[in-house]
Amino acid sequence: MLEPTRITLARHAAGYSAMDLARLIQVAESTVRRYETCGAPEAMAGELAAALGCAPGYFHRPPAAGIDVERIFFRTPRRISRARKTSCSALGRTGVELYDLITGDYLLPDTEVPDYTGLDAEAAAAQLRLDWNLGCGPVPDLLYVLESRGVRVLSLADGPSFSFWEDGQAFIFLASGDRSGQRHQLAHELGHLLLHSALGADGHAAAEAEAEQFASRLLLPALSLQARVGDTLRMPQLLDAQELFGVPAHIILSHARDCGMLGDASYSWLVQELALEPAPRRAPLASRVFSLVFPSLRGEDRMGTLRIAAALGVPTRTLHDLTFGHAFMVLPGLQDAAPLGMPGHLRALS
Repeated sequence: MLEPTRITLARHAAGYSAMDLARLIQVAESTVRRYETCGAPEAMAGELAAALGCAPGYFHRPPAAGIDVERIFFRTPRRISRARKTSCSALGRTGVELYDLITGDYLLPDTEVPDYTGLDAEAAAAQLRLDWNLGCGPVPDLLYVLESRGVRVLSLADGPSFSFWEDGQAFIFLASGDRSGQRHQLAHELGHLLLHSALGADGHAAAEAEAEQFASRLLLPALSLQARVGDTLRMPQLLDAQELFGVPAHIILSHARDCGMLGDASYSWLVQELALEPAPRRAPLASRVFSLVFPSLRGEDRMGTLRIAAALGVPTRTLHDLTFGHAFMVLPGLQDAAPLGMPGHLRALS
């Protein structure tokens, strides 16, 4: 029999209701409910996999459930449907299992994210700079900083960024976008991980404003910003500040106004000018972990993309999307017949 919890998880990942799945595989909804309670016959593996966009082997993996939705922090949670949140919780489980597979071969840092529950956003940003030796200027490659502290960061092809804790490890799923926007999203999700690990579900919406304030305080340190932003600020200097801090210009303007560095008139004028500027073209952020792990696995002929996908029971497209594109897409008809070999001993980050 196929594992019932995996049928449910695959359905949630696809964003389908039980009735949707019943229509796709042409059975009664009660039959789908029975599959998800008692398991489905082996003969249904191919049909279920085709309907749900996974591999038949997914239904032979150990029992599992999605990440508890109430423990996930979403950007703009009120705008996200319950079905989308459930789909993200299933994707979150795939991300956890991908990292479980990687850490079977590679030694990665354990999460070292401090608990700042009870601190306000400004104090938390200042304390983190001290605890992580970030200095008082612009934060360097934030994705690398997070990965070096053991935060498991994965990428999303679409959908909102979200974060959660699982078995003592911190996870961030980062939405696609402009490089500076992604940096700000990372800082926002870090704010949740630092400040809200003990928060109940009812407080998630209110925590969004605090996480947003933390992100601005961390990426736009007051002394550095004050030296560059004021009512005499003009567009060239604003774009220079955007490049220096790695933060979208509109966030710099909003933060400077909220902190009293920029008057309302100057703010309004610069917002209008900014709307006329072409969107910056920068490469998106790239993961150091995946950029080291996947070439190493391919180079040692141990576990290419197809084998990882088969081990997890997911399409290669899902791996590609979760790993910042480092899990290469495999063209139809090509085979990945490399032997698994012995586990490696590479330490990806120190």
